[in-house]
Amino acid sequence: MMNKPKNKTMATRIILSMILAAFLLITGCASTNSGPPISQSELKKLEDEIETMATEIYINDLVSVWKVGLKVLSILPEEAFKKRAVIGALVVDNTENIARYYKLPTEEGCVVVGVIDDYIADLAGIREGDIIKEIEGKEIKDSKDVAFKADEVATVIVERSDTKLSFDVIPEVQPYVRIRLKETGKINAYAKFTGIEFTTGMVHFVEDEDELAVIMGHELAHLTAKHLPKNISMAALCGTLGGLTGPFAPLTTQALYAPYSRKNEREADYLGLIYAHNAGYDVQKGAALWKRFALEIPRSRSKSFLRSHPASPERILRVKMVGEMINSGKNPLVDLILN
Repeated sequence: MMNKPKNKTMATRIILSMILAAFLLITGCASTNSGPPISQSELKKLEDEIETMATEIYINDLVSVWKVGLKVLSILPEEAFKKRAVIGALVVDNTENIARYYKLPTEEGCVVVGVIDDYIADLAGIREGDIIKEIEGKEIKDSKDVAFKADEVATVIVERSDTKLSFDVIPEVQPYVRIRLKETGKINAYAKFTGIEFTTGMVHFVEDEDELAVIMGHELAHLTAKHLPKNISMAALCGTLGGLTGPFAPLTTQALYAPYSRKNEREADYLGLIYAHNAGYDVQKGAALWKRFALEIPRSRSKSFLRSHPASPERILRVKMVGEMINSGKNPLVDLILN
């Protein structure tokens, strides 16, 4: 007697499944106004073309951020970051999309996607699309294996058009910070303990390398000024004090922390402009950048005491002040203190 309810439930489920299947079959076969039939081969071809175009855009964005980052890093104080032996080649892990874009015979190993003009790798003859096979006799399986010793000749074996080529390079030591690009439409860039990360949204938001350098200098300034560990300590303190206010704790914590955060952001703006200028970029382009922020991202205009960043109009004026001092031949680090 106990099995009858279970059997009835099972039968009901089977019947409902059959009804659903029949419904889907009928509606799927029904005549619709969906237009002419699509060739699956043409659809696949177009999908591949779009993927290749997207890969090209991503690579161009990544190389742009990397090149600007290296240029700004090169002028920073020697003690600012750990150093690393480099040859001016950007190497990424090989993927299906990378292999398709460069028409590579394999999806294994790592691939050169960018080289600095007239620098070590470029002068040696290493080119975009080369698959790194060996460095000093060591097999290279992914980008993490790519490493050089400072001021020592290294033989790099690459595969290009099914041919192995050998290049001798002498790496140079440069300040190093890991720079990454995240595929998202969000307009953002941020410093992390592991390095700098830009979004593709931010790369497309800026109009040229000068504006990109303003953002890059800002994020690197967060690291040189050691804002990250300071922020963690202050946030913990504000959280503790805010907790004393009971149900108002989140709001109190934010109110306590926001002024401190804005102070750090102002310092990063200030130092970042100087870094970008010293690297050879036109930092006055920063005024146009922050104006675009103000117009296209309304919340950036807010002067709320809860905001973690200064309002865009304030940042525009600070850019102009620093630019005017630079044009007058003064040293902003010595002759101006931004409060």
